[in-house]
Amino acid sequence: MNNDPNNIIKILIENSKKINSKVFTLTRYLLLTLMSSNRDGLQYRELKIVLNVSDGKLKSNLDYLEELDYIKKIEITLDQRKMHIYMITALGKNELRKIIEIVEIVKDLEGVLND
Repeated sequence: MNNDPNNIIKILIENSKKINSKVFTLTRYLLLTLMSSNRDGLQYRELKIVLNVSDGKLKSNLDYLEELDYIKKIEITLDQRKMHIYMITALGKNELRKIIEIVEIVKDLEGVLND
């Protein structure tokens, strides 16, 4: 990438318009990242433990990502107990890629400004 901070900032602004700004929160970014790294899905309690967030915050973020079709909630039965697992969708993976691109650009900018 070009080492010109002005060019990097221009690229950052252009790319930031490609992402859904309502998804770009730390909790939602982490949820998408965790789900993308686990093909079998994650249970609510696993997400709660890893993220260390309140039930309300986790539920509202999961519901919102599900509403956007970035994740899906699947009911499963395990040891005669019904539970849900959460999995990222293709749409969610695409949005996550866009967010990662933004993070990479910010990282490049930080490197140039610290030189």
